[in-house]
Amino acid sequence: MIGPPTTVTATTTVTATVTPTCEPPTPPLQCDEYGYLIQYNSLYRVDLQTGAYEEVASAVSDGNNVNAIGYNPLDNYLYGIANPSRQLIRVSSLGESTVISTFTEAQMGVSAYVGDVDSNGYFWFGLGGRTWHQADLRTPGSATYGTIVASGTADTLGLAVADWVHIPVAGRYLWGVAVGLVGGGSGTTLMRFGLDTKTWEAFAEYPVLAPGGYGALYGINNGTLYASNNAAGEIWAFNVFGGEPYLASNGPSSASNDGARCVMNMLN
Repeated sequence: MIGPPTTVTATTTVTATVTPTCEPPTPPLQCDEYGYLIQYNSLYRVDLQTGAYEEVASAVSDGNNVNAIGYNPLDNYLYGIANPSRQLIRVSSLGESTVISTFTEAQMGVSAYVGDVDSNGYFWFGLGGRTWHQADLRTPGSATYGTIVASGTADTLGLAVADWVHIPVAGRYLWGVAVGLVGGGSGTTLMRFGLDTKTWEAFAEYPVLAPGGYGALYGINNGTLYASNNAAGEIWAFNVFGGEPYLASNGPSSASNDGARCVMNMLN
């Protein structure tokens, strides 16, 4: 554990709304024990404890690279951003996608690759944690559903964040596993982004655990965070309440990784 957290104030803005596109729903997920992994446009179901995986769908979104996925506990669907079309999509248990909204570059930037949904049904996504956007996924048909209700920027303290995950029992934070150490040097840093403060804190620092970044994160509502390393495919387990991380399993490697799961499944 390192010393007192370092925070940097973010700038908050509110974007213009968009008109969401809604279609009849396809089958939702079931809050099961698996992690769901997107690599480019393919969706996989991953056993986090063994590393075993199977393909659910080979083409989630036509002609797009899907990233920034999160699991919405209010309806049991995955949500993510299709790049470069900047579409907010809903993904079913079959890996079928439905376009909810399409954002402009002025609203969300050129792309996004970190994302998760909090326990209230807000989808938080952005570009490496340096930008953040809060989209409303609470009530289909409402005036703000599928729109960005707030946006801003944040300082990642010089570290590279490739995904984030919300763990309700650990407070109003999005947790990330970053490459590098605060102040420079090689290592691995457990980070958290405050949903109220809109700032990053370096929470704990460790040696280099695996080469490169951790693009797919999965949470469990007991404080456990699983982080899948892109280059090696290793899945490391962290306890956000303290303790040393450990290698949990070996999954698939990829240059483009993003992950999500139902955090309320305790993975017995």
